[in-house]
Amino acid sequence: MDYSIKTERLSLRPMDVNDIDFLTALEQRPESYHYDADCAPSADAVREQCHWYLEKSKELPGKGAIRWIVEYGNAKIGEVHFSCWNDRTAEWEIGYRFLSEYWNKGFASEAARAVIKLSFLYFKVNRIAAFLNAENKRSAALVERIGMQKEGRLREVRLVNGVYYDELVYSVLRREINLLA
Repeated sequence: MDYSIKTERLSLRPMDVNDIDFLTALEQRPESYHYDADCAPSADAVREQCHWYLEKSKELPGKGAIRWIVEYGNAKIGEVHFSCWNDRTAEWEIGYRFLSEYWNKGFASEAARAVIKLSFLYFKVNRIAAFLNAENKRSAALVERIGMQKEGRLREVRLVNGVYYDELVYSVLRREINLLA
């Protein structure tokens, strides 16, 4: 099945090997790893992760993972990744990264909403979770804007540049989403 998505302004398509250079550049920007890592991932690490997503996408829709490239017109502006972390209970995790030039324009919300809707329609998903550094106020606002509920706070489970940070857990359940809207 083709898991491409069109929204009012965006096109989301499954990542392919031709996107690795874009994803490397995106992930190596300081704003992309600021809340999650001490330094930028190496190009080899990004390439390895991309190949992992390509392999895991073969396991869809019951389990696996997929990474969408988000395009606005002809420009690649970000990515949304989605992976199954418990196929027995149908729990999946969502994450995203966007070029900072495209922040504050609603693109991340629009893309994440579209991924959530497609996921509940076509994948075997009951619960979608997002895990984020408690200091990342923008990401918290985004997941709340798209209808995810805060479930809790895990204390000092992230270590970035020698500092421990709390992690926030958000989720949305299949029964909470109106798939016809």
